[in-house]
Amino acid sequence: MPSVRLSAPPTKHLFLTAALCALLAACGGGDDDASTPTAAPSAPPPPAAPVPAAPTFAACFTVTPGVAYTMTDPDGGGSGKVLMVNEAFDGSARAGSVEFVGTTDVRSAATYWSPESNGIRFWGSVDYDATGAAQSKHVHSPEFLLPLSLQAGQSTVLKYTDTTQQLTGAQAGQTDTEAFEETWTFEGFETLTLGGKTFTDTCRVRTLAASAGEDGPSTLWFAKGFGVIRVRHTNSAGQVVEESSLDAVTAQP
Repeated sequence: MPSVRLSAPPTKHLFLTAALCALLAACGGGDDDASTPTAAPSAPPPPAAPVPAAPTFAACFTVTPGVAYTMTDPDGGGSGKVLMVNEAFDGSARAGSVEFVGTTDVRSAATYWSPESNGIRFWGSVDYDATGAAQSKHVHSPEFLLPLSLQAGQSTVLKYTDTTQQLTGAQAGQTDTEAFEETWTFEGFETLTLGGKTFTDTCRVRTLAASAGEDGPSTLWFAKGFGVIRVRHTNSAGQVVEESSLDAVTAQP
């Protein structure tokens, strides 16, 4: 606001000017253009990028029915087809993995497992004859349960029984039960690129039977939705004796 000259008597005009300046905090009248400009509101910050969910042990054992792929034959005889299913086993629908003879539709084996509230439950398996007919069924006892609490580097000892029922042939109806003891070690999450597809956070699991003898541990890689996408068997000296891995994804619903 301009100062008022004290050396001359104030005029009515000067008094009005001083009064307006005092009211408006700016000389020049009450025009809106003369007021102090108001800063424009700042734009809201962009939304934070979602944080990826941490991988979980249980997720590796989920099954997506309809997923299909081929695995290399450990004996070098080409590839074999694998299909993820949800189908009847031992009286209930179970998630599992079916293996076929080469790339035909003739079944050779099926294995069933699923994540439960208290662990990964392995239910059992079915073996098929050369025609694809079910030949024998193996049902695991409830103790074949892999704890969900396993952290990378931790192991658990599983003691369970396997009841085998012969379904065909001269021994059809015969049942045998055998006890097993195995050490399962969760070695950690691992990213694999197989058959042109990258699988993140696969679970690398090592198994060793108490009565392994000359056989060494086996290592299996479980991938979410796909089941076992790589397997390696070694002898007691640590040498690889068999290995198989996914080489092509043929169906992914």
